[in-house]
Amino acid sequence: MTRIGFADHLFLRMHHGIGNPVVNQFLWLLDTAVSGDDLEKLRTNLSRGLLARRVEPPTLPTARHRWVASTVSLPLELATSPLPSDTVLCWAEQRVIDDLDPEAGIGWQLAAAPLSGGGMVVSLVCSHMVADGAAMVEAIRRANSDNSRVDARDLGTSPSLFGGIVEDLGDTVGEAKPILQWVAEKVVATATSVFSSGQDSASGSGQIDPPRRQNVDQASGPWSPPYVVVECSAAEWHAAAAEWGGTSNSLFIGVMTAISEALGRAMPGDELRRALPYSDRDPLDIDSNSTKIIPVRVPVSDRQDRDLTRIRKASKAAFTDFTARQKAGTASPTVPLPLIQMLPDVVVARLPMPTDGAEGLCSNLGQLPEDFITIGGVRARSVAARATFAGADAAFARTLGGGSTAWATETDEAITITLHGMDPDRMVTDSAVRDVVADVLQRWKISHRFW
Repeated sequence: MTRIGFADHLFLRMHHGIGNPVVNQFLWLLDTAVSGDDLEKLRTNLSRGLLARRVEPPTLPTARHRWVASTVSLPLELATSPLPSDTVLCWAEQRVIDDLDPEAGIGWQLAAAPLSGGGMVVSLVCSHMVADGAAMVEAIRRANSDNSRVDARDLGTSPSLFGGIVEDLGDTVGEAKPILQWVAEKVVATATSVFSSGQDSASGSGQIDPPRRQNVDQASGPWSPPYVVVECSAAEWHAAAAEWGGTSNSLFIGVMTAISEALGRAMPGDELRRALPYSDRDPLDIDSNSTKIIPVRVPVSDRQDRDLTRIRKASKAAFTDFTARQKAGTASPTVPLPLIQMLPDVVVARLPMPTDGAEGLCSNLGQLPEDFITIGGVRARSVAARATFAGADAAFARTLGGGSTAWATETDEAITITLHGMDPDRMVTDSAVRDVVADVLQRWKISHRFW
């Protein structure tokens, strides 16, 4: 039996209406179309892999939910009419469907559409509860392999009533240990001191002054997060990173920070907190969410300043600090996660939404493996990745504090960046955000094309 983790439970609650469900999506842009038979083979293999899971409630409410293998999946959605290349992102948005339901065992769907100019776009959407980005990469790699060492059978099946009670009792006892330890610590320390010291050790970066933002009128009317995908020359990207004393990752952070400044989210001299996902997932892992978030302070520079050395040093320090705190066992939050996980939805819905003050996510998946880039024997020119809040509106975006979230992937020829703008007052339309992205990339002299 496989119990769900805290992050899994968080994303499950979003499916219950506490926030908006988070859906991950990969898009492969191919210059040659893949056959329907090869796509169906990929879908069949995915339906036997670790995406084929269903979340099941425990017999005892104090125990964690469990993962079991799912025997159902959505069919391949293969468009029959060619798609104009300038409508790929609109098509991608329409693939984020309401049918995804981890409790019914339907957590993902594969889709594809031929392009009018030749080639094809392939989409894999997946509930974030079922898999994070690293887990989705592994799922595709295993589906492309004839010798997958781990699949849905390793998740187990539903226990009997008696077996479920026994297993849930054991899980409850195990989860109670950190809770009892926390209660004991609360007895010998005041609530204020425990909360304060816990917050400092959890963030590892202390307090920073809030960024200065340009005043703008609050937008009204319908709004959805601007969605931009830009394909950059990999050779020029790496050359720019080296020229300005950085790495591919620090250039990515620098570009995103410059975009925030250009949009009026911050001014030169400020510091922004960026959230950097980190995964050390093992190929044999069966977890759905194993990525950890590392906060890093990023200086906001003048528009003419392209130096990346400070960002590189700040990122290295953040990763070093995070690793040290993990090793010392001080990276845990103040309140035990098992206690939060035991709370029912009705209680969690009344709690204030947590925020870490981050300007946004910068998720760099780096160089993608060959057996992920290749679909049905056809190698993708570029691959775009993202996570999106399904149905997010302006009111919801404001509760997050605005900002932007971005993902970067690399193939031999391209660095592909996907950006979602979550500030409804400064990031109003796709075209306006594209203009800002183009201007920032030109500062580093990087050739690019928008999807």
